[in-house]
Amino acid sequence: MIRHPDCKICGMLDATAPEDVVLAGDHWGVVAMQDVPGMVMVFTRDHDLGVGTMSGTSAAELGPMIRTLSSEIVASGAFERTSVIYLGDNAIHTHFMILGRRAGEPPLYDNTPLLARFADKDRDRARSIAANLRRALTLQG
Repeated sequence: MIRHPDCKICGMLDATAPEDVVLAGDHWGVVAMQDVPGMVMVFTRDHDLGVGTMSGTSAAELGPMIRTLSSEIVASGAFERTSVIYLGDNAIHTHFMILGRRAGEPPLYDNTPLLARFADKDRDRARSIAANLRRALTLQG
């Protein structure tokens, strides 16, 4: 793994107190964030440009890791569910937060920015992309 000295995420594990490091794996790092119970940051150890460009090994580990981290946050008894907040579009690492949500707390996400995209409807283009995605998943499986 190449570490870049000027990359904040590459140095995250070194900059984090050992008690706050959840995982320092070959492909993923996980750290507890900001002293907020039930909040962790998960990041690829190598530079990439988001989920679509991460290594095959990182991709294979992603789902099981999210499931384990989320289920353990809920199993702590303080949270009823978790939210996964993807942040990979502002750094050269895929990274996201997993955050526990207590009973009665509102969802973290407001759909307003997403719904604004509905103004650009193009059914033919949407269906073309869907067909390409189906084809890719068929070839994968």
